[in-house]
Amino acid sequence: MESQDDLQRFRPFLRALAEEQLYSGLRQKIDPSDLVQQTMLQAIESQSQFRGTTDAAKASWLRAILKNVMAGIGRHFHRDRRDVSREQGMGSGGSDPSEFGFEIAGNFSSPSHLLRQSEDRQQIEKLMSHLTHEQQQALVMRYWHDFSLEEISQKMNKSPDAVAGLLYRGMKVLREKFD
Repeated sequence: MESQDDLQRFRPFLRALAEEQLYSGLRQKIDPSDLVQQTMLQAIESQSQFRGTTDAAKASWLRAILKNVMAGIGRHFHRDRRDVSREQGMGSGGSDPSEFGFEIAGNFSSPSHLLRQSEDRQQIEKLMSHLTHEQQQALVMRYWHDFSLEEISQKMNKSPDAVAGLLYRGMKVLREKFD
């Protein structure tokens, strides 16, 4: 059985997933840290159900739990008077997570690829912890989602010049910390 401390080392990985997948009116309602906390709670409660032996399997299991937590939160905020679609003009009903502003990335082709990517993300997350929240957000949108400067500026409600500055300063800090 996994210890809680063993699961805690996946917290940055889950945080990065939640950050990159939460781009809607729900961000005003819930913080990605709350999604990670709920995911960790459910993982600890259901540790006996985990059958894998590798970190890649554990990361995949935690990703599935995060997906379920995000879908549940999305459904919660689409009920009755909490319906964020009234605020944002989103479609109502359904259980498709993409309706709630979430896009869960598909599984990777092999466990070793997932493990390698998980290790890379953990290293990047350590480096990104030195950045401001806005710099992190801009870098994730630009380099993980391949959004244009215009798209990022619209999502962040900033001018393209301001976004370019965030990207420049963020990359400068990452290069300094990486070297």
